Amino acid sequence: MKKIFSIFLLSVSFFAFALEPIKSGDALKDSADLANRRTALRCLSNATNYAAEKNFGAAMSQAQLGIAYDDSISDLWYVVAACSSALGNTRAEILPVLERSLEINNWVNYNRDNARLMAADILSETNRLHKALELLDSKPMLYSSDAEFVRVKIYYRLGGSDSVSKARNKIDGARRIYPTDTRFPLVFFKFENPDDLDANAKRLSEYFIAQIAQYQEASPDKDAELEIYAASFAQGEVKKRLLKSFSARGLKHPLYAKEALKAGLIDQQHAFEYVCMFAENEIDYDMFKGLILNIDDDKVIEYISEYMESFEGSVVQDTDGDGNSNILVKYVRGRPQEIFYDRNQDGKLEWTVECDFGVPVSGNFEERKMSFEWSQFPYLSSLSFNSKDKDTLAGEKFTFAGESIMWTPVLIENDEDISTKTGKNFFYPVLNPKVPEISNSQLLDAASAFEIDSLMKNGEKISFVLLNGNVTQAMYYKDNVLYAQAQFEGNIPVLRVVDFDNDGVFETTEFYDLDEKGDMEVHSLTDERTIMQNLYGVPSNGAEFYLRMVQIDTDRDTVPDFTEEYLPHGGKITSWDTDSNGKWNVRHVVYADEGKGKKEDSMFYVSPKNLLVKVAFIDGMPKEVSYGVDDLQVTPGNSGKLYWLSKNVKNLESKKYTVLESKVLDVLDGKHEQGISSIVEESDVRAICIRIAENNFALIIEESDWNENEKE
Repeated sequence: MKKIFSIFLLSVSFFAFALEPIKSGDALKDSADLANRRTALRCLSNATNYAAEKNFGAAMSQAQLGIAYDDSISDLWYVVAACSSALGNTRAEILPVLERSLEINNWVNYNRDNARLMAADILSETNRLHKALELLDSKPMLYSSDAEFVRVKIYYRLGGSDSVSKARNKIDGARRIYPTDTRFPLVFFKFENPDDLDANAKRLSEYFIAQIAQYQEASPDKDAELEIYAASFAQGEVKKRLLKSFSARGLKHPLYAKEALKAGLIDQQHAFEYVCMFAENEIDYDMFKGLILNIDDDKVIEYISEYMESFEGSVVQDTDGDGNSNILVKYVRGRPQEIFYDRNQDGKLEWTVECDFGVPVSGNFEERKMSFEWSQFPYLSSLSFNSKDKDTLAGEKFTFAGESIMWTPVLIENDEDISTKTGKNFFYPVLNPKVPEISNSQLLDAASAFEIDSLMKNGEKISFVLLNGNVTQAMYYKDNVLYAQAQFEGNIPVLRVVDFDNDGVFETTEFYDLDEKGDMEVHSLTDERTIMQNLYGVPSNGAEFYLRMVQIDTDRDTVPDFTEEYLPHGGKITSWDTDSNGKWNVRHVVYADEGKGKKEDSMFYVSPKNLLVKVAFIDGMPKEVSYGVDDLQVTPGNSGKLYWLSKNVKNLESKKYTVLESKVLDVLDGKHEQGISSIVEESDVRAICIRIAENNFALIIEESDWNENEKE
């Protein structure tokens, strides 16, 4: 690719303001756009100069800065792509930038053809062959040594007699028009089979071999790879002469072992040892295997057997026949240790697998941001999704028991040919031709548990226990500390206990139920609602689940101090048990709205006779008050924040009641709690004060009740 796009380094005339921004009619905006355009073009000029000096990092930085000012200049995107290529970035990173430059199609210095050619070459190398050919042949059709070279690769990779014939004809033409361009003979030798040449291919092979046989020393365009491939096609004395020249000049290539052995220049022991030099780094699997199978010396076979048993190195393989290796296997102690698969050679791995002495134990599926583990290969023990997409939840992890689900992108098979030759098992990964898609429903059916990141809090996870695909229990963790547990029936939460204050005690209990009649307001927590809907659809065939009741035990005596129950159509009962006897002392009831005004009751018991005080509200205003069997009067206090409850309201305007009211409010504000009553006095007046819901009450204690209370 670097040679194809060396044109990028050529200096070009720079017309700084060749393209003016379109005027919008807004003078201020036009002025700002023009200033940004000029800055972007200066950045392009700087980037071009840096690239000519091969300072690609600085060139990319300037181009990206220019894009920040004006992203409508194709040249800037092309410069970023070309520099990215020079810096060794992946094709997956480069191609979108190139496509952006072509999409904009607004050029200043360069022309669209440079980007078309570069994009076509990447598409060819990543097996998007028809799209690459379309890009080259679209008007105006690209014609150059670079374009023809890319076409040759495309035709070879397309396969079939017609496409291969076109590739050979292109090469035949190129040898006349571009006689010094050694890319064409090299691609010819790499894609052709010396044992399967038609008359035209044989003629080309003989022509190239005759040229290469004249080389006296290696040079940049006459490299070791070309010479050794030519030797693999040559015959007789020409082959020997090429191989001897190759070796005498200190050139090295793993293919030399096979060809030199075939030509009788080295023995089998030296041939295998020669290849082993490359195997310690990286070697082609088919080439390595082919050499082993051609060895018949018993002593050498014994040596190979010992070597393969402790083999440590890397093996690559081209699994789709496009001339590029797409699987890499690292060996330790003669067994696969790590496996990497890049399906279309774009530099973005599809998946990786780690092994324990040849047995896969874990891996990552990069395309779906999925990681997985096996406890008994190929049966999964866990599967995790590392990011949220349309089918999964963030951080979702499934755990499986036993042989409940079988899934793997790769199979580990014993290479029978090598094993038969060496007498020892040699295991090699083979792509699984049928990697199944797994839906959430399949995962749930097979899973014994699954875990997700909470949608409510950072650092929170929820772990679910499943039985036959149904959720039975959930544990909620914050920073790996358990703070809540829930029980499920039919995939619907029925009860959850929560430690909201993080003291290790589950003081809150939540009860859930199904809203089968559709007359409840849903009070469930956001994370649970979303989880249930995303994983199961709408629960129970369309019925929503809701929070039916909450109970809180604040003093750890196992008796709830606070209870809130939710009723149809927005109704609610809130109760407080202030003496821990299991019965409520204070209660507030909100009745369902029936269109006759919002009705509420506030109730509390008063000692010593344990009489019930009940205040009835309509639309937020108190209307009736009862005290046991008696009726009381309700009077708003002077502050507007308190209601007086009394039998006699004659003296409520006096100063002592004003002072008493202030004391009552101070006491209630200081408690920060509801449902707790207190006695407040001023002069000869005493009152029981209490806060219920949004209302403050003060019940004036009559002297007779007071005296009786004193006796108690």
